[in-house]
Amino acid sequence: MSYMRLLEIIIVILLIVISFRTILPASVGGLVNHVIMGWLGILNIGILFIHGIIEGLHWQLVPVYILSAVFFIQGVLAIRVSSSIKSDDASSTESKPSGRIKTYGLIVFLLVIIGSSLALDALLPVFQLPTPTGEYQIGTTTFALTDNSRNETFTELPNDVRRIVVRAWYPTDQVTNAANAPYIDAPAAFGTGIQNSFGFPAFMVSHFPLVRTHSYLDVPVSESEPTYPVLLFSHGYGGLIMQNTVLMEEMASHGYIVFSINHPYESAISVFPDGTVIYEATEESLSHIGNSLTIWAEDSMFLLDQLEITDNGNIPEIFWDKLDLTRIGAMGHSFGGTTAEELCLIDSRVQTGISFDSPHIGNSLTMNMSKPFMLLFGPDYGNPEMNDTVYLRAEDICYGLYVNGTRHYNFADVSIWSPILKSFGLLGSIDGYRMLDLMNKYVLAFFDQYLIGNDSSLLGGPSAEYPEVMFYRNDL
Repeated sequence: MSYMRLLEIIIVILLIVISFRTILPASVGGLVNHVIMGWLGILNIGILFIHGIIEGLHWQLVPVYILSAVFFIQGVLAIRVSSSIKSDDASSTESKPSGRIKTYGLIVFLLVIIGSSLALDALLPVFQLPTPTGEYQIGTTTFALTDNSRNETFTELPNDVRRIVVRAWYPTDQVTNAANAPYIDAPAAFGTGIQNSFGFPAFMVSHFPLVRTHSYLDVPVSESEPTYPVLLFSHGYGGLIMQNTVLMEEMASHGYIVFSINHPYESAISVFPDGTVIYEATEESLSHIGNSLTIWAEDSMFLLDQLEITDNGNIPEIFWDKLDLTRIGAMGHSFGGTTAEELCLIDSRVQTGISFDSPHIGNSLTMNMSKPFMLLFGPDYGNPEMNDTVYLRAEDICYGLYVNGTRHYNFADVSIWSPILKSFGLLGSIDGYRMLDLMNKYVLAFFDQYLIGNDSSLLGGPSAEYPEVMFYRNDL
């Protein structure tokens, strides 16, 4: 999939044409050549202006923007002085050998500038989220919940109680006059969170606000069905509330209401609707925390408690009477998958779950999984001893899906963030969009079968469509 957007492509093509102005067909001679290229330079800056408004400027293409400005100025000057330049003089100047050498050298220089900008854009692209395949449009909203029964263990303030941020994706009907949801909230704080938690400079994600989602802010839940099944999602340790937006949108487009829980102090950044920002806690403060798994599981169960309260003012009104709380699934990436596993073991309200490349600790070491469960993993958490603690002792059907060519962060949108991440060993060899499609298909098939009752052939055994998946199923 091409990362470049339409207007960016047009701008680059025009720049290349202008750069090669001296080798146009002979029938387009000196003075005419200058005038035509002058107008192309003006046209290009106009398209660049529209690109800035519609698509948004980003630093990776700064060399292209500068070159466009230079050609614009050159074009205006060429048109202004065209009446005073004799065509024969222009042609004779360009035909001199020394002039040709300078011209070709300039062309190479210009192409190097354009190429370097394109290389930056390919390495740190304004990536495109895959289009969801379901029948529903998608709504999204963010809200915060306060659990007054629990103290915040990450601070020493005596009256500080536990607060969480929740972002929901859900099916909606035809959308008109609604704002498109941003991929990230609070861009500056997001960059700081990435730099603090992952060590990458903040400027490397400064283009993320330009990424467009397929979701619309605060629109009503679809009226097509009286209620919709509920899914809970937890990010990885040090992860992000929106790290699996592609999967969230896909599930919502097929009629699920998905709640992604941000676990403050153990996520890279938590942005509350009131503007409060909490970054990941330091290693020193984390060393004083007892059981993070208990905290995360209690965050999730507290959300379920709140969802069960009729006409609860703490929950957005759009969800009142729209949640089918007899059909609840849990899933998560890394430590979030461990949390999903814990919920399945200790909360009877949660009927089934999936973990994405997750370690297994907590109650999974002593309790057998008695609900349908799926382990979706790669080599980072793919050793048999780790997964067998759940897989071999399962008392209900359990799937083990090993995905070749993956690394830990392939199980999130990170798959398409940047090819640079492969060099750091954070991503495997599998194509990022291929991986996200694979996850969408298997996760949807699993929850459709075990929450809705629609059997899927994809869960019957190895798939010819996805040969990279090593498929195991423990039917007892």
